[in-house]
Amino acid sequence: MKNRFVIGVALILAATTAQARIISWNCADDGDGAIVMDAATDGSWQVIDESAGAIAEYRLDLRGDQFTYPAHVVGDFTTDTPEDPIVWIVETVDNFTDFTWTDYHIDIGMNKTFSIVGVVAPPDWSSQITQPVGGQPLPNGGTGWLGSVDYYAGTPIPVGGSGQFGLVVSFAGSVEFCTEQIPTPEPASLILLALGSLLLRRR
Repeated sequence: MKNRFVIGVALILAATTAQARIISWNCADDGDGAIVMDAATDGSWQVIDESAGAIAEYRLDLRGDQFTYPAHVVGDFTTDTPEDPIVWIVETVDNFTDFTWTDYHIDIGMNKTFSIVGVVAPPDWSSQITQPVGGQPLPNGGTGWLGSVDYYAGTPIPVGGSGQFGLVVSFAGSVEFCTEQIPTPEPASLILLALGSLLLRRR
């Protein structure tokens, strides 16, 4: 079932030429059931800073139930001018797979150049950013700019648990974006999954 939500944010403040303000956004899962975004609790939109002369900064908090992988989230941001805003895209992801997560990987693609300027990770997890490169195939099709974040080496997230994974991105004006999200099983679960796969092949 596709759980989709579209929220327009009207930001009524005096315009400046020093920044772009986000005037609307749209975000949802892609409907394949790998991750199901929760429209009832998702979409907490916070304006962090829109002061004159500053780079406009926003935070978008989302929640999703992940059942399998790869999982995809797609959306867009519309700005009033082509300058660079900063957006925190933070997802609380509930583990509804059948294994404990010890690592998590997010690819993020956009249809124009952007930078990953920060990361939100579960407590005690580490992260590594790979900055976007142009001309890459995007998770939702087509080509564009693709970057990634690897999250690892923290307290495992068991089945029924949740982790908060976020990217802080800067982009020039209105953009479309997509993510591909892949958890990694703990070693014991990985062995069991491999054995199950082998048994299926023999049958």
